[in-house]
Amino acid sequence: MTTKPSSAPWADEPFHLITTPSKSLDESLGHIYGATQMAHAHNVIIRGLNAILQQAPYVPIATDEHFKAQDVKDLLFYVQSWVKMVHHHHWVEETCMFPEIEKFTCRPGFMGDSKHQHELFHDGLEKLLAYSSAMTPEKYRWHGADGMEKIFDSFSKDLTDHLYAEIDVFLSMGDFDSAGLNKIWEKAEKVAKQSGNLAMLYDAFPVVLGCADKTYEGGHDFPPFPWVLPYLVKYWFAAGNGAWRFNPCDWWGQPKPLEFGPR
Repeated sequence: MTTKPSSAPWADEPFHLITTPSKSLDESLGHIYGATQMAHAHNVIIRGLNAILQQAPYVPIATDEHFKAQDVKDLLFYVQSWVKMVHHHHWVEETCMFPEIEKFTCRPGFMGDSKHQHELFHDGLEKLLAYSSAMTPEKYRWHGADGMEKIFDSFSKDLTDHLYAEIDVFLSMGDFDSAGLNKIWEKAEKVAKQSGNLAMLYDAFPVVLGCADKTYEGGHDFPPFPWVLPYLVKYWFAAGNGAWRFNPCDWWGQPKPLEFGPR
């Protein structure tokens, strides 16, 4: 369970969060550790998705009395940043993790289902990125044939189905050597960090920090960032950007009430 900040709807719905494997299984085993770390990363993606779905319908549009262009700008920037974060996660999987797993297991195509699942929601994410990058606050709509909701509806189930299913793939790897699996996880984590550039500190990283609920299921320490990074993000890279109002957690992983909702 997450430590919900209030009785109002929060980022643990509408798509359910993934149960952390290490809460009931031995994390010293390589496949359990990998599944646990992947569950943490996938829950970050799901919380970001849920935070958008919970709040976007309540951001006033141009025809509403309380419309503020800056609110819509911030929402659109948040959506862009969330997509970039998802893209980076899947890029690391496809360029490093999946090939390393198939090489280690001597099973070409072992991660084929996961690769195919990426294809199912790729176009929807690209369309969302294009929409949120080009849309003006005055023309933005959530509902309707030309609204952003329709784009989310086109891919969100395929995305979340994949996020759930991939954990089962990792859990199925119990017959393989733990030390060898751990080397794969370490290499993928290294690639993820090294491929992160300065620009990501202004968009993708703030989403990761703001969607990593450290109170979930009694608490955990994810993401594995240096202790100083939340301070750098809060006081430098994220300073003055209202988009981070849409994050469901503060910079230290503590859940906070959603900024927009039915209140």
